[in-house]
Amino acid sequence: MKKTYLLLAALLLATGLAAQNPTAYFMEGSTFRSQFNPAFAPLRGYINLPGIGGMNVNLSGNIALDNILFARDGKLVTLLDSSVTPDQALRNLKTNNLMGLDTRINILGFGKFTRNHKNFWSFDVNLRANESMNLPKSLFEFLKRGQEGSIKNFGAATEAYLEAGFNYSFPLLNDRLYVGIRGKFLAGIARAQVNYDQFDITLQQDRWGVVTQGTIDMTVDGASVEPDPETGIFEFGDIDYKPRKPAGYGFAVDLGATYDVLPNLQASLAVNDLGFISWNKNSTVTGVSTQTAEFTGVEVSGSGTETAPDFDFEMMKFTQTESQNTSKMLRASVNAGLEYELWNHWVGFGLLYTARFWEYKTMHNITGSVNFHPTRWFTLTGSYSVLNNRGSAIGLGLNLCPGWINFFVATDLLLTKRTPQWIPIKQSSANVTLGLGIPLGKRSHRIAAYIRENDRK
Repeated sequence: MKKTYLLLAALLLATGLAAQNPTAYFMEGSTFRSQFNPAFAPLRGYINLPGIGGMNVNLSGNIALDNILFARDGKLVTLLDSSVTPDQALRNLKTNNLMGLDTRINILGFGKFTRNHKNFWSFDVNLRANESMNLPKSLFEFLKRGQEGSIKNFGAATEAYLEAGFNYSFPLLNDRLYVGIRGKFLAGIARAQVNYDQFDITLQQDRWGVVTQGTIDMTVDGASVEPDPETGIFEFGDIDYKPRKPAGYGFAVDLGATYDVLPNLQASLAVNDLGFISWNKNSTVTGVSTQTAEFTGVEVSGSGTETAPDFDFEMMKFTQTESQNTSKMLRASVNAGLEYELWNHWVGFGLLYTARFWEYKTMHNITGSVNFHPTRWFTLTGSYSVLNNRGSAIGLGLNLCPGWINFFVATDLLLTKRTPQWIPIKQSSANVTLGLGIPLGKRSHRIAAYIRENDRK
């Protein structure tokens, strides 16, 4: 296929690498923790190892993966495979099937405490990629059963960008309140969005009639397309590009705070990714689809029942329209947490509410956790998440931060049923977070139970 498909494949693969994992929210000492809330800080300054200093995997939606992927002869196939019957493919689908992926890969990261051991600053450069899609059940009813009807509001959106952020957090109210802010400069790499508001399919004796109304909008440096000179129409695979520089620029902020309601009870709140990217019209290709077409490939039996159609998505064609500068808001998120500590900070019980504002829907999760940190260099966390009122996941996390290394890992894949390829098949989310860094500079004085006499300098 052409380079356009390779670009989209690269974006979708990138989104499988990282995002925010709720198990890691209360994982004390992690250098990645301030990505959830800029008011948080690790127990010591750090330098992250490039590429593996902070990675996080997140796949979430309203449908479990075993409703999309099926095991056949030792291999995984999609529900569109001929070996999957229509009843098997359709029985657990929702009216609207939502899936989303978020990515953050830390390329460069370091931070330090100031002289008072309480104020903390950090700088990081991350690769970010997001993808979301909505696939109506009626689309699969057509593909698997040849069932006519009106398919509406299906599409996909993806974007990738680099962010360079500076974070600073500091105490107020006699250290009961910590406030953090991160300012982020954004450089857009690529984005694409395809949406169909109308996709009407009718059976007309020995052929299908299709009426479409949709849009395509793609931005990447050097993007161009040459429509058919006779019809003025292009297909998705006709888009070419030559990326040499960012295709857009933007700015965003993360805002966060923690407050000690009681000596052992801390509340936290953060709003992340409040910002936008302005995409260059000279790097954008847009088009509209208002096609009326017919195609064969369906056999109708004497009883009047029809087989599934041999449908070719390449028939979806677009007429080029004039591109414009486009500003797109980032996918913002909200994190609100409570943690109660017992036994001189040895054990904590946490509750976290998370909302992510996707292209097609806002997803809500609630996570409860038990956090063990018997010493300042070791934290073990267990969590249970309720995912958008539709499913659940059990997570485990570990952070080790002695004087020579800072390592953290958290996942909800250890206890769930999964394929040999480590793909969870009984839950609608998948999270893996890990990072590796080198401790640097002064230790934190934010937690009284962790202060040692030789740290008071």
